Amino acid sequence: MVWNSSLYGVYTVLVFLTYWFMVPASFRSAVLLTASYGLLFYLFPAHSMLILTAATVVYLAGEWISSGQTGWKAVFFLSVFGILGVLAYYKYFPLAVQTFNHISLWTGSQVRFIVPEILIPVGVSFFTFRFIHYLVEVKRGTIVSRGYFKFLLYTFFFPIIAAGPIERYDRFESQRGEIREFKWENVAQGLPRIIMGLFKKIVIADSIAFLAADLSQPGLPDTAYLVAVYSYAFKIFFDFSGYSDIAIGTGRLFGFRVMENFNAPYLQRNISLFWKGWHMSLTGWFRDYLFIPLGGSRGTLARTVINTLIVMMATGFWHGAAWHFMFWGFYHAVGLLIYRFYNLLVGARLSDRFKNSWPVRALSVVLTFNFAAFGWVFFVNDFAQGINVLKTIFHI
Repeated sequence: MVWNSSLYGVYTVLVFLTYWFMVPASFRSAVLLTASYGLLFYLFPAHSMLILTAATVVYLAGEWISSGQTGWKAVFFLSVFGILGVLAYYKYFPLAVQTFNHISLWTGSQVRFIVPEILIPVGVSFFTFRFIHYLVEVKRGTIVSRGYFKFLLYTFFFPIIAAGPIERYDRFESQRGEIREFKWENVAQGLPRIIMGLFKKIVIADSIAFLAADLSQPGLPDTAYLVAVYSYAFKIFFDFSGYSDIAIGTGRLFGFRVMENFNAPYLQRNISLFWKGWHMSLTGWFRDYLFIPLGGSRGTLARTVINTLIVMMATGFWHGAAWHFMFWGFYHAVGLLIYRFYNLLVGARLSDRFKNSWPVRALSVVLTFNFAAFGWVFFVNDFAQGINVLKTIFHI
């Protein structure tokens, strides 16, 4: 059962009716937790047990860290690296073995390993990042309202477990007071959002998927590739933002305001604003838990360049276990750095009136959109096919 299926809709309605109208307000959190974990256990029993075990360990580690007991720093670092280890094993270990085998072949070594077949747990990239967020904020002392079952509800909340957004614990927990009484505004705001998400996913994204698929086909003419580039750009936006709308709308039905994930990224004037509007929960996570801890843009220009490269390549690699995802991140890092240098050398010398004129604004949006659109070529394909697509389009 996928999150845009009719069965998911029926399940959501049944949980909604039970949650609001069949149990006392004091039992609503328990109903939602049971329904969320029950759905995951029904679909992925082994993985649900893995996530439950991991969540329990993370919660206990958080309690140790918050208590300030001897060894809390060691517990913090072991917990964070343990979570990253889970992510690395399930998502990146086969790639590591495959890469080792390629290097061995290239160097003439006879050492080879069998690439393991590992079934990746649902939402592993999302729940591991939420766990790290929780531990860091507990360490900082910003999370006060804790509790094992509160944390489990945050972990397993079914609208967001599979594909985000990467919700923050404090935002989520602070809204528990909203579930004391039923409000029609929850339905009035949530249901249209779900319908909009379904429209984006089924009517738009799925309708142009066959055109976007040509991006990975070798030997096509330039026109086919050009159509595929723009088709994929819109397909991935409407697909992912559609899922986010469904998650946000479903969360609203149960009284929770899940954080927004998209804000018109293709209508932004520069690549920096694009990333502030694209997958915002992920962008915010990398900003708060990697870019800023590395020093952000507060140090030297060289340090800013290095930090940007690290964060964007990590962002790319987060999306998938293949090296072309990292190259896609590198591509966007270069775009961000070019924009930064442009601002330093050129933009600062231009008047606000000129920069805000409609021709400049329109041109900026077009350039930003095309930069992002052509970047998807490397998101979909390995480096060789990506270069082939661009060479075909631009007749190089």
